[in-house]
Amino acid sequence: SFNTSVYLENNEDVRAKANNPYVHYLQRGKKEGRVPLKTKKMERHDRDYENYIAHQVDIIEKSGLFDKEYYLQKYEEVKYYLMNPIEHYIIKGAYEGKNPSRDFNSNYYLYYNPDVKENKENPLVHYITKGKKEGRGRTISHLVNKDEKSYEREIYEKTREFGYTKYDNNAPMVSIILLNRDGAHHLRRLFNTFKERTTYPNYELIIVDNSSSDESIEIINSHEELPITLIENDVNRSFSYANNQAVEVAKGDYLLFLNNDMEVCVGWLNHLMDTALSDSNIGAVGSKLIYPDASSSVYNIEKSYTIQHAGIVFNQKDGYVRPYNKDNGMAYEFEDNTPKERVAVTAATLLVEKSKYEEVGGFDNDYEYGFEDVDLCLKLYKHGYKNYYNPKSVLFHYEFGTQESNEAEIVKNRRIRNKEVFTKKWNTWLKREVFLDKINNRHLFTDNPLKVGLVVSQRGKNVQAGDFFTALGLSDSLVKLGYKTEFLAINHSEYENSAYEVDGDIDIVISLLDKYDINQIKSDNTMLIKIAWVRNWIERWVQQDFFEDFDLILASSKKAIDYIKQHTGFNPILFPIATDTGMFNKYLQPTDEYKCDYCFTGSFWNADRDIISCLSPDDLKYTFNLYGANWEKLPHLRKYHKGFINYNQMPQLYASTELVIDDANHVTKEYGSVNSRVFDAIASGKLVITNGTLGNDELFGGLMPEYHSKEELSQQIEYYMQNKDKRDELVNKLQDIVYNHHTYDIRAKEFISIITDYVMHPKVLIKAPIPRSKNKFEWGDYFFGRNLQRQFNDKSYYSKIQLLDDWDNLNDGLYDIILVLRGLSVYTPKSQHYNIMWNISHPDDITLKEYNSFDKIYVASTYWADKLKDLVEVEVESLLQCTDINKFKRQYDPEYDTELLFVGNSRLIYRKILKDLLPTNHELRVYGAMWESLIDEKYLYGEHISNDELYKAYSSTRILLNDHWDDMRERGFISNRIFDAIACGTVILTDHVRGIEDLFPGAVVYYDDANQLEDKIQEALKIESVDSDLVKEHTYERRVQKIIDDYNKKQSV
Repeated sequence: SFNTSVYLENNEDVRAKANNPYVHYLQRGKKEGRVPLKTKKMERHDRDYENYIAHQVDIIEKSGLFDKEYYLQKYEEVKYYLMNPIEHYIIKGAYEGKNPSRDFNSNYYLYYNPDVKENKENPLVHYITKGKKEGRGRTISHLVNKDEKSYEREIYEKTREFGYTKYDNNAPMVSIILLNRDGAHHLRRLFNTFKERTTYPNYELIIVDNSSSDESIEIINSHEELPITLIENDVNRSFSYANNQAVEVAKGDYLLFLNNDMEVCVGWLNHLMDTALSDSNIGAVGSKLIYPDASSSVYNIEKSYTIQHAGIVFNQKDGYVRPYNKDNGMAYEFEDNTPKERVAVTAATLLVEKSKYEEVGGFDNDYEYGFEDVDLCLKLYKHGYKNYYNPKSVLFHYEFGTQESNEAEIVKNRRIRNKEVFTKKWNTWLKREVFLDKINNRHLFTDNPLKVGLVVSQRGKNVQAGDFFTALGLSDSLVKLGYKTEFLAINHSEYENSAYEVDGDIDIVISLLDKYDINQIKSDNTMLIKIAWVRNWIERWVQQDFFEDFDLILASSKKAIDYIKQHTGFNPILFPIATDTGMFNKYLQPTDEYKCDYCFTGSFWNADRDIISCLSPDDLKYTFNLYGANWEKLPHLRKYHKGFINYNQMPQLYASTELVIDDANHVTKEYGSVNSRVFDAIASGKLVITNGTLGNDELFGGLMPEYHSKEELSQQIEYYMQNKDKRDELVNKLQDIVYNHHTYDIRAKEFISIITDYVMHPKVLIKAPIPRSKNKFEWGDYFFGRNLQRQFNDKSYYSKIQLLDDWDNLNDGLYDIILVLRGLSVYTPKSQHYNIMWNISHPDDITLKEYNSFDKIYVASTYWADKLKDLVEVEVESLLQCTDINKFKRQYDPEYDTELLFVGNSRLIYRKILKDLLPTNHELRVYGAMWESLIDEKYLYGEHISNDELYKAYSSTRILLNDHWDDMRERGFISNRIFDAIACGTVILTDHVRGIEDLFPGAVVYYDDANQLEDKIQEALKIESVDSDLVKEHTYERRVQKIIDDYNKKQSV
C-alpha cells in the first residue's frame, strides 16, 4: 500500500529534505492527500507516455534521418543513459541543443519555427511528419562552423574536382537560349565568368530580349567574345513564344534553355552533354541548382547555399497535383554525383535534342511564365523518352531575386491561370502516375512512399481490442512490401494525435470501426482514399450517415457484399481477415501453462452465444481451458476460466491444445464473417470446430466440422479427440487453404492489387443536390444518383455520391469526373476535373455562363438541348431521364390498390394536376409531404413511399397521375416518374409536357387544360396496361454507357 520511489518522485519537497518518506506520509502526507502509490490513472498515464515515445522513436527510425553513430560520438555522455540514442534525443537531446545528424540542426529548426517550440514538439519528428511537406528548411548545419563565402568557395572547388569530359570542335552544336527583360544586373553576373567556366567548345548564345528599358542591350552587345545572336522584341513576349522564336533560328543539334539569373560552375555544360549523349532515349537533362547567399531574400532567407533544384517531383495540394523542386532547402551533398532519372526538370537549365523538342511540340503557348518546362518534360516522358538530372552540372540560381521583384498581383493572376491550364491538361494523368509511382516504389514522380493509416480502437503495448491485431497483421505485411503504415487510434492518449488528425503524407485510410466518422478527418491530403473494411456489424455500418462517403468498401463475406449492394450504390470487394503465419504456425512448441485438449478464446459481453448453451465440459473426459473476459459470471463455466489472454500469447496457447472451438457470434454468424481465431488456430496446425456454416462453406468449402447443438459439439469433440489420424488429415487440408489463400502476406498483395485497380480506373463523383439536414431517402435525386453510381461501379468506373453540403470543399480531388445533377443548386466547376452537368430540371435557373463553365452538358430534354446548342460554347446533347428495369417491374400489391395515385411532395405549392382535379369522386391516394394545408385529408395516405416499395404502388393503381413544374413542361423536361411507371406497365395521366407525344406515342395520356381532365381519366381507365418495352432504351445502364463513351472519346482526342 506504499511505494517509496513513487512517493519521492511525486513529492520533491520530501526528497529535498531527505525525510523518511513513509514517516512523512503517516505524519503529514496522508492528511494532505498525497498519493502513496501509483493509481490506475497514473499507471495509464505512464503507459500512454511509453507508447507515445515508442511511436516517435518508430517515426525517426523509419525516416533514416537519425545517425546513431554520429550522435554517440558527438555526445559521449549519452551512452551512460543506457537507452536507445533516438529515445534520448526525443526525451532530452533535442531540448539540450543536440543534433540527430550532421544534416539537421535542432536549435536552428526550433528558432525558425517558433510554433514547434511553443507546442513543445520534437523538431525532427515535426520535420518528418509536417515540416518537410510544408517546405520548412531542416538545416543550415553545413554552415555551422564556416562563414558563407568559404562555403561558396568550397562548392566551386568541389565542382572543379569532379573533372569533365573534354570535347573537341566536332562535338554536337548546342544552342543556348536565354530570355531577358530588364535583367542587366543578372547578365553582368552571368557573363562575368561564363566564357571561362563554359568549357564545352561548340555552342551559340541566342538571347531574346523582351523590350528591356535598362542597360541590358548595351551589356549584351559589349560581350563580343561570346557567339551571341540577339533577337529584340518590341513587347514582352511569353516564355513559350520567345523561346520558340529562338528555336526557329537555332543552328544547334541541341537546345539549352538557360535563365538569365544564373551563375555557372566549371564543366556545367559538358556534364549535361555527357548525359544527353549517353543514350538515344534521353529526353531533357537538368542541372543541380544551388541557392547563393539568400540573406536578403523574403521567402528563402534560411536557404543560403542549399539545394534549390535536383529535379522535379509531384505532390497534391488543394485537390490537384502540383510540381515542386526536389530536395529544395536540403544541404548540398558533394558525394551524390550519379545522374538520376527524373520525370521533369526545370527550364532554368534544361538541355534537349532539338528534334525531340520539335517532335513533342515544344513549349506550349497556352502558358505564360509557369509550367512550360514541366509540360515539356511530361510530353517527352509520355513519348517514351527519359528525362535526367546530372548533379555534377552545378549552377547558382538567383531565382529569389527575380521572382520576388515581380509585381505581386500580375504574378498571382498569371499563376492562377497557368495552374488551370496545367491541371486541365495533366491532372488526371498525373494523379494516376503519382499513385502508381508510390505503389511500385519507383520514387520517380514523388519522394514519398505509399502510406496507409489504419483506424483502430487503441494502439500500443497493452492493447486488448481485436481490431488492432487484425490491422497489425495487414500492417506488418504491407511494411514487408516496402510501404509505410500508421495506426490511428480512436481511444488515444493525451500525447497522441486524434484518429481524425491524419497526416498529409498518409495516402489511404482503412477504417476497421463503424463509428469512425470519416467526415471529421482533418488532413492536408485532399486526395486521401478512404476505405471501410466491414468485418462485422454489417447493418450498423450501412446505417451510418457517413458510410456512403467512403471511396471503397471492403467486406469480409459474400453475404455482407450482397447486403451492402442492396442498400447502397457501392460494389464492395471481398476481403476477409486472415492470419500472420510468422506468428501462427505449426512449428511452435507447446507449453505446460496452456496445456489442454480443447479450448475457447473469446469474451462474454452479456450477449447470448451458442457456446454458452452448447458447451458442456463437465460431461466430457477431456481437459478444457476457457480464455477471455467475464466468463466467471457463468456458473457452469467458471471453473474452466483461465482469465484474459493477450493476443501475443495466442500462438503458445494454440500450440498447446488439440482442438479450438469457434463461436461465430450474432454480429458475424448471419453474414458468414469468419473470426481470426479460425485462421490463427488452423495456421497453428489445430482443428477448429465451428458453428459458422456460411463462412465455413464460403472460405473452407465446408471442410471444418460444425456444431449447432450441445449434442453435436460433444460428438465432434469426442470423435476428433479419439481419431488423431482423421484430425491431422483434416487439419492438413484446412492448413493448405489458409496458407494458400488466407495469410496477411496474401491479403497485403490483394490490397495493393485492389488499390492499383482503383487508381488505374476513372473515378466519378456524382453531386446530388440534397442537403445533409434532409432525409436523403425521401429525395428522388438520391435514388437517381445511387442508380447511376451502381452502373458506373459495375463498369469499373469507381463512383460515389456527394451531398450538397460538400460540393464546394476540396475533398473531391481524388475524382476525375464530376457529374452534377443540376436541379435547383449551383456548382462552380474546378479545373482539375472533367466537369459534366446533367440538367435534369429547372432550366430557367441556369445562366449561359454557368453552362459554359462545364466541359460537357447533358439536358433531360431534346427540345431544350437543341435550343442550347446555338447559345453556348460547350458541347450539348440531350440525355433524357431513365429507369431501372430490374427494379421497376409489374407486381400487384393489394395494399396499394387504387383508382388514381399521386406520389410527390408539395413543397407548399398546389401541384398542377391535383389543383386541376380536386375535388373528385374518383378513388385518389396521395403520398407525399406538406399536403395537409392544401388538400382534403381524405386523400392523404402517407408522407412517403419507400423507393423499394414504389414499383408495387405504381403496379397496383389504375392510373398514375403526374405533372411538371412550369419551366420543365414548357422546355420539354419529361419527369422520371413517367419512365418508372412505364417500366411497371402502368397507365399514366400527365400534363402536356413538350415532346411526350413523340417519345412515347399512344402510351401516355396527357391533357392541356382542366376541362379535359375527366374525359382523359375515362380514356385512361379503358387502357389495361402499357408496353414496358417502351423504356428498354431508357435505362440507367444505357445512360451511364453513353456518358462513359463520350468521356473516352474526349480523352482520346
